[in-house]
Amino acid sequence: MTRFTRMLGAATLMISTAMAAEFALAQRAVAQGQLHPLQPTSPRLERLVRAPGVIEGTLTRVDGRTESVDVSIFLGLLGKTIEVNRDTLIQVNGREARFADLQEGAKVKAFYEERGAKLVATRLEVSSAPG
Repeated sequence: MTRFTRMLGAATLMISTAMAAEFALAQRAVAQGQLHPLQPTSPRLERLVRAPGVIEGTLTRVDGRTESVDVSIFLGLLGKTIEVNRDTLIQVNGREARFADLQEGAKVKAFYEERGAKLVATRLEVSSAPG
């Protein structure tokens, strides 16, 4: 047996032992109701796991009751409903704005994250308000 073969065998044994130990710890944590070690444990990590989205179009509905907007593209035939919350950065013509400043008919670029079945806006850039 060459020295390289012995080293390779030892490295393989160490890696497989470490993987088995990690699996056993993960199983025990799951059995105890703890998060799996590979699950996101903070909102910052969760954002990295979920792919953000972007849609550009027209605000066809601004609903103050549900604090959501409809962004439509392709002659209003396609679009998305996106929730807006207190963490959403809203800009109208490059200036910081509030939800109440959003108007139907405005052009918008909406950045959002998927949170379960909901789309939640992280940023809304309104490029022009209706006249």
